[in-house]
Amino acid sequence: MAPGDDDASQRLKELSSRVRAARSEAGLDPEPRRSARGSGSERMGLGVRVAVELVVCTAVGGGMGYGADAWLGTMPWGMVVGLGFGFAAGVTTIYRVVKGYDETVGLGRASRERHDDPPAGD
Repeated sequence: MAPGDDDASQRLKELSSRVRAARSEAGLDPEPRRSARGSGSERMGLGVRVAVELVVCTAVGGGMGYGADAWLGTMPWGMVVGLGFGFAAGVTTIYRVVKGYDETVGLGRASRERHDDPPAGD
């Protein structure tokens, strides 16, 4: 180890701390990185949700098609069309879930706004 290494290391640490302090005062602190993958349980929950959404949407579409077939006597065309529409609805729902679009409207948005607003009357 060279004689000036400790001094250079100390000056580098001081410079880093001053830069961090200046960035935080100016509001330039980067937001903490969140893992894009999430924790294991979050990923598993998302996977289960995606599977359930696809199965349920396809089953509801097929059931509605079967009901239309029974009512109109057009076996099996109503069920085939219903399964197709149900599958398309399931894929669309999965896309919205994965992209996070489901949280920008409806219950996700309402719950987020409720938690973001400060309590009234304080």
